[in-house]
Amino acid sequence: MYEGVKAAAVHNPSSLAELALLRSRLPQALLWAGGTAIMSRTRLYPASDGIDIIFLGNVQELKRISRSERYLEIGSQVSIEQILKVGQHILHPVFARACRESGSYVIRSQATIGGALGIDDLSLNVPTALSVLDSQVEIRNPENKKNSSQWIPVHRMFSRNRERNTLQPAIITKVRIQLEEGDFEFFKTVGEPYLAPEEAVIISVFAKYNLPAISEYRFALSFPLYGIFRSREIETAVSSNDLPLDQRDISKIIKSLREDIQESTFTISPLQKERACRVFEYALHRMNSQSIK
Repeated sequence: MYEGVKAAAVHNPSSLAELALLRSRLPQALLWAGGTAIMSRTRLYPASDGIDIIFLGNVQELKRISRSERYLEIGSQVSIEQILKVGQHILHPVFARACRESGSYVIRSQATIGGALGIDDLSLNVPTALSVLDSQVEIRNPENKKNSSQWIPVHRMFSRNRERNTLQPAIITKVRIQLEEGDFEFFKTVGEPYLAPEEAVIISVFAKYNLPAISEYRFALSFPLYGIFRSREIETAVSSNDLPLDQRDISKIIKSLREDIQESTFTISPLQKERACRVFEYALHRMNSQSIK
């Protein structure tokens, strides 16, 4: 062993109860899901801190997928590729595309949905899509003596104030996605969210309409380093119009978006702001085109 280097202890719980016990004893330990995000970081190993690692791959309760009439529930250790295969006929298009664009087949086979939600400093494809679908995450806090769980909206974990940082040492155990049908779903990445997160923008949109009226419109704009931006005011502004939207309505909505982003706590670059507004406008035009086919 190199001088000054401490070997990391790796723990392999085989049940959720054992995992909760380990987590309460080692709240600062690194939770290892698929490892794709961790292994891609520029952290030298072996390292001097020797932080403990809790490997989640043997916890079978976290690998389950179940479906009811209203929800699809996915264990946090289910891989992105497995989600695409098992749910290919029921996944929301916006979520399916977010999963497909999460990396190569090799990465998708290793990366997990819980890992995608657990990255501390980046908001990427999966949380952006889940946020606009009003999905929820089951959180289990080992510090709770009753070992009970709670459901938290995904968008709260990636809000402007980065509320997910307050979840430590909680464990993400399950994701719940509503099986509601949308009339328009849209997902697009602009730039390179992982390689150049300071410039990239990710957008997801979910809408319902009964022509000409828009009954519901939801959107999420992710600025990877800062979190996910949502605006109920802009969603209401869009849904208060009829389809197809005319250019005056679109220009007014984009102006409001620029102002809201400017007034937010996000310290994004001018490039990101411009990209966000343009891709949002593009999504509105796509919805227009679909509605008049």
